[in-house]
Amino acid sequence: MDIIYKISFILGSLSVLIFLLGSFKTFSIPYIIFLTILGLVAIFYVTLSPFLSRKSSQKCTKTETFKSTSSTPLHNTNWQCLGLYLILLTFIFAILPLVLTPPTSRDELIHHLAIPKLYLEKGKIFEIPFMSFSYFPMNIDLLYLIPLSLGNDIMPKIIHLIFAVLTGAALYLYLFPLAGKKYALLGFLLYFSTPLVVNLARSAYTDLGMNFYSTLALIGVLKWRQEGFKKKWLFYSAISTGFALSSKPSAIPVLILFFFAVLYFYSKDTKKEVEALKHGAIFLLIIFLIISPWLIRNYLWAGNPLYPLYGWYKVHEGIESSNTGYISGGIYPLQKRHLLYNEGAISILLIPLRIFIEGEDDSPQHFDGVLNPFFLLFLIFAFLKKPKIEVKYLAIFSILFFCVTFFIVHLAVRYLLPIIPALIIIMIWGIKNGFETRQFKTITIIFSILLFTFNIVYTIGLYQKDNPLPYLLGKETRKEYLLRLLPDYPAINFANNSLPAVAKVMLIFTGDRGYYWKREYYFGSRDGASLVRFVEESRSEKELLQRVKALGITHLFIKNSLFLRFLQDNFKTEKLRLINSFFRTKLSLLYNDNNYSIFRIKNP
Repeated sequence: MDIIYKISFILGSLSVLIFLLGSFKTFSIPYIIFLTILGLVAIFYVTLSPFLSRKSSQKCTKTETFKSTSSTPLHNTNWQCLGLYLILLTFIFAILPLVLTPPTSRDELIHHLAIPKLYLEKGKIFEIPFMSFSYFPMNIDLLYLIPLSLGNDIMPKIIHLIFAVLTGAALYLYLFPLAGKKYALLGFLLYFSTPLVVNLARSAYTDLGMNFYSTLALIGVLKWRQEGFKKKWLFYSAISTGFALSSKPSAIPVLILFFFAVLYFYSKDTKKEVEALKHGAIFLLIIFLIISPWLIRNYLWAGNPLYPLYGWYKVHEGIESSNTGYISGGIYPLQKRHLLYNEGAISILLIPLRIFIEGEDDSPQHFDGVLNPFFLLFLIFAFLKKPKIEVKYLAIFSILFFCVTFFIVHLAVRYLLPIIPALIIIMIWGIKNGFETRQFKTITIIFSILLFTFNIVYTIGLYQKDNPLPYLLGKETRKEYLLRLLPDYPAINFANNSLPAVAKVMLIFTGDRGYYWKREYYFGSRDGASLVRFVEESRSEKELLQRVKALGITHLFIKNSLFLRFLQDNFKTEKLRLINSFFRTKLSLLYNDNNYSIFRIKNP
């Protein structure tokens, strides 16, 4: 288990070093390569050192997996374990073709690859006021900067996949001494084959990196209690929580819940409340030290260390106020579901079940992701017998995390990712109980087959959606692949080849996918608030032109259907005439195809 933690800390430290390099010096390939080699050597050393240590080979124990090449559980297999190994490897290799293609997923083109690319083009980490999400911590994104600096944008997707493998390995190592190798392997397989994980693993997102660290934080808290409150596990959990927060803000509930878990476990087992508070303070201090570089950066950039999560606190002039308030402000998620989807009280109360049953990719109404309906049976089976105390705690953690997410953020399945490993551990006990209870053994076998069949069918569906094989077999070029999958790529390709190198393009309702742009670009708030302000404050076409040109804009890139609907929904006749006159007299149409247009702003 120590090996996984050490690898995670090396990766986190490498990201921090890249952050410091980009903040205080200019990015250069030699520096980046040097730091990367340093990190790889460190990972290689901590991975191999147990095998090379004579002492560890003599004192190998059941719980110290990976410490002996002869007696490790990986070599003492039976046919069931061999079958699980083969299925797991099949899943990993089945996902690889989906990974080995050019990036096309929404958030990697808007954020996770686009921002590191801008940093590399600028030669340093710099403030991007119009991108509120550029103020988020970027612990995982900065690892993607390494292959991007070498001209490779497929390797970031592989890195994200590796985080899924590492999380599965962490679950295996935790479950092995508790449930045995067969069930530990099953836990690895269940996690890795879950549709949500499979879908995320094919893109250069940050969710699986955050989930890796949040899983280590969870295991650290549990082992801290199991092993008599050894400080090592408290430190491991705190460091992992810090790196999870440095990866994605959706780990905030992890911080809150694990802090209270530290207080509860220690005070309950030792009856020493003051000492419990001290341990809680140590836990928070370590986390603060890990995330402090990002807090300091945001304070210097925005005047608000928590921006953009909490938009009620003032930010510096020039930062779009409409971009603030990811948690505070606006209507609550449950209100939004009622207003947008006409969901009543019963539908909302059933959301904890509906998430497993109704999940659908790219559908906010259906939680924007897929889990597996057959999870529910095995979660129930975990309580057929008196559950282990860890199962109870994992269930409480999952329920509390869900409740926090339920009330403060938009309900998307991937925001619940930190509880998936906890649910997997609970399910393993459910499957174990099912196999060990005579009257439930048959139904356990049937539902296990159905569970994995569901996961396999989902993975096949991703092949039908992306169809990566023509590209991988050389029957399709990179450009042809992108033209097929990205509706805006033809227009972007035209702009990259036709617009002047000094052009600055304003993206208007095009999805803000900036990664493939080779010209400087800008976009305002996604709700169009900045455009409304520009128009409402302008009394003539000339004034509107001045406001646009004040941003340095030379061209407009517009998705026609959304822009026309926006105009109809937000402006009265007088302002519509102004906008129409502005387009007719101040702009020249350069491109119009596939619902996208590019306009050039005329010189006075």
